[in-house]
Amino acid sequence: MKILRARRRSTAAVAVALAAATVPAVIGSPAFVVASALALCLLAAAIAVHDLASLLIPDRYTAGILVVALADWWFEASDFAALAWRIGPGGVLMLLLCLFDVAYGRLRGRDGIGFGDIKLIGVSTVLAGLAGVGAQILLASVAAFIFSIIRAVRLRRPLRAAARVPFGTFLAPALVIIWAWLPAAW
Repeated sequence: MKILRARRRSTAAVAVALAAATVPAVIGSPAFVVASALALCLLAAAIAVHDLASLLIPDRYTAGILVVALADWWFEASDFAALAWRIGPGGVLMLLLCLFDVAYGRLRGRDGIGFGDIKLIGVSTVLAGLAGVGAQILLASVAAFIFSIIRAVRLRRPLRAAARVPFGTFLAPALVIIWAWLPAAW
């Protein structure tokens, strides 16, 4: 029970920090944009805390981000051609990442990026576009690298290339920041 309470508090703290980082970008926007931002903050915080604790990204949180992305499309465009331009690149990117992961696994003999991360990146493409996902991955990679350095120093262990990193912990908050601050390149 204590672990569950700690996760809830951590999720709330991360959600508040994300909201503080994104609210200035959406002030003055339509109500659905503000509601989307707040929902994304909660979902990203839940993903970040859960992935940090278990190295897993639950599908329900990724599906929640997809629902926000579809609502965003509905309120902005309501055009099925625009929806295809949102979903198509996400599916192609997921396929390419899956192929890369399989090839990496065969070459290196260990897993690379997890399928939860791949699904999160695919859904991120629907919400933020390919350019937004590029910025998201860059921001998340820098944050994950800094996290890895701090963790290695704190544990007094050498920094290892094979260390497991909860990448979703950084991908999800990066999505919210990129979505709020960078205009979608549709």
